[in-house]
Amino acid sequence: MSCWIRKNIGDSRENFLLLGQDEWNLRAQVELLANWLRDNDGNLEAADSWIADIGFNARIDATGGGPIISTEMMSLCLRNNVEIYLSEYGLANDVE
Repeated sequence: MSCWIRKNIGDSRENFLLLGQDEWNLRAQVELLANWLRDNDGNLEAADSWIADIGFNARIDATGGGPIISTEMMSLCLRNNVEIYLSEYGLANDVE
């Protein structure tokens, strides 16, 4: 999967930008999103609300831990009216 940036328009959503085409690693996607938020801080249409939908799958060898959603990233989301959705999918082999 990857991280879709979607724009809420009334009762519907519009795909705006795809970050990390075919990237399934949660840590990599959080870093991509954090960088995108920094680069676009203040440039998103203020009247709209936004969704960053991170589609990921669990690491087979995971034993804990994961990416940090920093206070800087949370502040950027609040300032730019961006919500983060975490969409977990099955193992990479299960997803086509």
